[in-house]
Amino acid sequence: MPKDFARRIWAGISRPRGIRVRQGGSGRELLDDYAEALALAEAGEQALAGGVLRRAGSGRKRILVLGHGPSFSPRLAEYALGLAQRLGYGLVFLNVGTGSRAGGSQMDAYLRESFVRRAGEEARPWLLLAADRGLEAGHVVRFGDTLAEVEGLCRDLHRVELILSDPGEGARLEGRAPSALFTVD
Repeated sequence: MPKDFARRIWAGISRPRGIRVRQGGSGRELLDDYAEALALAEAGEQALAGGVLRRAGSGRKRILVLGHGPSFSPRLAEYALGLAQRLGYGLVFLNVGTGSRAGGSQMDAYLRESFVRRAGEEARPWLLLAADRGLEAGHVVRFGDTLAEVEGLCRDLHRVELILSDPGEGARLEGRAPSALFTVD
């Protein structure tokens, strides 16, 4: 029955409205496992979903939530919180600003500081909701190319299993994401 869920996800029959699955750099078999686990979690079968995802290894797994500029859409953040709760994953909210990490003029430094402040204000309510639900969650702000920053953070954290994003941000990662990429409309 779990394989049937995965087939229906790919056929578009039981996929929740507004959710698209796109292949990252991890291979078709791994993406099939994620699709199967997502379908099981959506159907309320958390124990089975967890079993499917444990095939890949052990330890604290995380979902990376990629914001759009300094903010997160409410639909994306709510979906991420619900999915993390159902799967027992931690959350990492990531905002990527334009420009380099250091150097530049005083104006560049001011703009980076403003971006960090606004991103923190935007992430705060979602971090508080995560804490209320007993979820491990954190927030990271980086500057540079979106793909390079996502790859770097996934490498730094070691256990990013899923990446959730808005369609615009997901398009920047499509086909090159270091983990399974799901876009939430």
